[in-house]
Amino acid sequence: MAVNIRMNDELAGDLKALAQETGRSQQDLIRDAIADYIRNYKLRAFAPEIRHMLKPATNASPELMTRPQRKLPEGVTIESMLAHERGEGAR
Repeated sequence: MAVNIRMNDELAGDLKALAQETGRSQQDLIRDAIADYIRNYKLRAFAPEIRHMLKPATNASPELMTRPQRKLPEGVTIESMLAHERGEGAR
C-alpha cells in the first residue's frame, strides 16, 4: 500500500539524517516507526512511570495456537495443584 506523508522541514531533515546515519532507507524507518506506534498504542493508557515495565502482547505463532492441550491426570484439579504448592495438602 502506498501512502503520502507530509512533514515539516525539520522532521524531514531529521529523518534524512537518521537514514544516512543508520544506512537504512527513509521508507524503512517510517514503516518501523508506524509499526512500533501501533504495537505500543494501548500502553498509552498507563502512567508514564510504569510503561517501561509493560510489554505489549505479541501474536502467538500458529504452532502454539494449534498445539494440543495437556490433560490433568484423573482426580487432579488446578485447585488441588495450587493447594499442594501452598502446602495445604490433605490434612
